[in-house]
Amino acid sequence: MSLKLEDVKEEDRGILAPCGILCAGCDTHLGEGIEAAKKLYEIWKGGNIEDIGPLFGYKEISVALKTLEKFIQMEGKQQCPGCFVGGGPSKICGIAQCVKSKGYWTCVECEDYNPNSETPCPYINHSPMPMSDKGTMMEMICRRYNKDNIKNLKLCREMGYNKFIKQAKEKVADGWRTWQVISKDKVFTEAMKKK
Repeated sequence: MSLKLEDVKEEDRGILAPCGILCAGCDTHLGEGIEAAKKLYEIWKGGNIEDIGPLFGYKEISVALKTLEKFIQMEGKQQCPGCFVGGGPSKICGIAQCVKSKGYWTCVECEDYNPNSETPCPYINHSPMPMSDKGTMMEMICRRYNKDNIKNLKLCREMGYNKFIKQAKEKVADGWRTWQVISKDKVFTEAMKKK
């Protein structure tokens, strides 16, 4: 079993974020949300929902259509290659910066990382910029993803990167998506209010 960055093929490095989020199942990685928005927009515009919507209590339907339109216009601009390869918030994420500075692919390679702890990364500084603080960011990600990221990192440690990658690709091909594990809590919204 190997847990070394050099054992991960270049084309697979966007599959898993340094913190353990399975990027391969994320909508901004896959682009499925854009396709769904296009279809919904086409159906609503084709059915002239703006005309009939208010009869069914859809008073804000014009706002929803404008929001869909804006989202659709972002096509191609929001496709994310994965955090490790520069996508997502990796440029300001303390976890991504730490992992890359050590030549790792994920936190699981770090001897200080403890997936069995309530705070897997012991370096919590409670910085006014929570995303740049690797320990605080790990706490927020664990909360937002209901610790699915920790489960992924444990699996990496148990089976090695290459077996994990194979399993992750199969899982996503079978229909698993990251949004299925995301908490309803407003984790990042709350953190930004504390600034």
